[in-house]
Amino acid sequence: VVETLGSTSAICSEKSGSLTRNEMTVRRVVTADGALEVGGVGYAPVGTFRRDGEPAAPTGAALELLRAGVLASDASVLRDEHDRWRVEGDPTEGALVVAAAKAGLDQPTLNAEEPRRYEIPFTSERRRMTTLHDAGGPGLVAYSKGSVDTLLPDCDAWRRDANDVVLTDADRTAIQALEQEMASAGLRVLAIARKAAASDEVERAERGMTLLGLVGMMDPPRSEAAAAVQTC
Repeated sequence: VVETLGSTSAICSEKSGSLTRNEMTVRRVVTADGALEVGGVGYAPVGTFRRDGEPAAPTGAALELLRAGVLASDASVLRDEHDRWRVEGDPTEGALVVAAAKAGLDQPTLNAEEPRRYEIPFTSERRRMTTLHDAGGPGLVAYSKGSVDTLLPDCDAWRRDANDVVLTDADRTAIQALEQEMASAGLRVLAIARKAAASDEVERAERGMTLLGLVGMMDPPRSEAAAAVQTC
């Protein structure tokens, strides 16, 4: 037994709920207009957006991205009987709802403004989810969220300076490099896109989209985790 313990060089541990809080949290929002860091931990809708270290409220494409993330999600965030914030539904979607709330976007209000009419559900093969909404004008608006390698090939443009700008090969390479950079920093990365769609072309709603940006999230560590690992 002593020899076995003495030769141990690595310990493998379950993470979610043990070393981490099991509360996905958006930490970074990236659009063609720049990157915003998101403060706050867990599901409490409290936190400050910062650009280059300075407080900066989300505007333009960043606000559109957060709005789209909420509309394309089924999860909701609420307080339980112990006055703690919790998610009903998928934790990743819950993280998007919380990030939007930090920017002042209320989920029930958004859902009332753009009622959902159709949904193309997430599957492990598709690696994306798309919802179509009535935005008050002719046709529908489609919002899609999923992995970068799934969404990016179906995007013809991205949102920059309040305009849809054609995606070049150089842009695509830069976006893929950015995703790798965020992933190497321990972030789970989602892409979010949108498209104006006719009411009779639901099956084509996921083609020719406009990329709104990327979202990086992580499951924050428990406050006592570092001491527990050090003791071990």
